[in-house]
Amino acid sequence: MITLLAALPFAAAAQQQYTINGTVTKVKFPATVYVVYQEKGKMNFDSTVVAPNGKFTIKGTVSNPMKAFVMLGQNGEKLNSRPNPDQVGIYLENGTIEISSPDSLFRANVGGTQLNKDQQEMITLLAPFKKTETQLNADFKKAEGNAGEQAQLQQVFESMAMAKLQIQAGFIENHKNSLVSLNLLRAAFNPDQYLEKSTELFNGLSPELQATTFGRAYAEKLEKAKGLTVGNMAPDFTLKNTKNQDVSLNSFKGKYVLVDFWASWCGPCRRENPNVVKAFEKYKAKNFTVLGVSLDGGENAKQKWMEAIAKDKLTWEQVSDLQGWESYAVKLFHITAVPANFLLDPTGKIIGRDLRGEELEAKLSAIL
Repeated sequence: MITLLAALPFAAAAQQQYTINGTVTKVKFPATVYVVYQEKGKMNFDSTVVAPNGKFTIKGTVSNPMKAFVMLGQNGEKLNSRPNPDQVGIYLENGTIEISSPDSLFRANVGGTQLNKDQQEMITLLAPFKKTETQLNADFKKAEGNAGEQAQLQQVFESMAMAKLQIQAGFIENHKNSLVSLNLLRAAFNPDQYLEKSTELFNGLSPELQATTFGRAYAEKLEKAKGLTVGNMAPDFTLKNTKNQDVSLNSFKGKYVLVDFWASWCGPCRRENPNVVKAFEKYKAKNFTVLGVSLDGGENAKQKWMEAIAKDKLTWEQVSDLQGWESYAVKLFHITAVPANFLLDPTGKIIGRDLRGEELEAKLSAIL
């Protein structure tokens, strides 16, 4: 939440005087509404009681337009009464922000000011995807033990995810001067995954947005991601293998190597492992190998790592510092999601990224 609430200041922005008018039709009294936001590194909490008619008003001033959350505590609930409070995201800015809901802020509509209208438009566009995601997750869990059905559901999910990205990109392109677009860009388009599209969308934003604190930070991420694109040399690292021996990436020079980031707890990784096993067995005699880099960490990390290696029959070299997302190699390669992989040529140059299934097979067939 602290990350989401970080301010997005315009260099020349004036103070923002906001009014929040809300109506929640069915409320269990006593009820309190809270506004939570971060400004200058400090968390701020404003609150007011909900009137008997379900209405509430909160006024305030912030230094710049910024993201905030409005939370509702019913039946005497306090702000931290439960881990997933009844809430809705809004933007604090000049003007009157309108919130309306029949019973819960989870189902609220927000409008009144331009940024909040933008956000509501985005939420409405993405609502069908949210519903489909919920259903797919339920179907996937129900199909546990049926690898074939789960694989089909995974394909449906990936197709839907790509369609969702297209809708998100269209929204950003149509709202080039909206903080909502910059937030969406940061959340949905990881430069390490979608460098070309991320760059295109960022360059299409207004100069004012690009010059904000998070605009500049995103620009830096774009520059770093360019160093890990096809045609660049992969950075070297050294990690311990399962026998506690040092293994460096540079020691694989002279071979084609797939640097495969995965983890025992990662369902998609485990489902992809049979494809990697198939590729390894087919091409290991043709100057090709795999280096597995595990993101396992926490309690019993090595045991879980070793058990997954044995169960999935991963016979190539495996390394990890068992630090999870804090792993040196994870940060070096800007890994933010797994599975992820980099295909290197014998000189250590990146010649492919995130190759899976038939795509991995086709690439290896072409070069080997």
